[in-house]
Amino acid sequence: KMIGFTMFGIDPDDNNYWIYRLMIDEKFQGRGIGKQAIYLVIDEIRRNNSANISMIMIGYAPENLTAKFVYKKAGFIETELSSWGEQLAKYSL
Repeated sequence: KMIGFTMFGIDPDDNNYWIYRLMIDEKFQGRGIGKQAIYLVIDEIRRNNSANISMIMIGYAPENLTAKFVYKKAGFIETELSSWGEQLAKYSL
């Protein structure tokens, strides 16, 4: 049974990896699955980073304190608010 998904890739606009989506079904939230997912995505990017890209970016709603905490704990550093209203954060590979 699928309980969530991620979507990530190299963005042609800035040539960084972007985690475009990381979603967990609300019935399964609060169990550490999102935290595990972010670490799995980082590991997957590291294993397949043949272009030697040095940055992973992610954006999230500024009021989503759970996302903020999980991403910070994983090593993401907040940078700025995007023009579309999301808090951006970066992870150095």
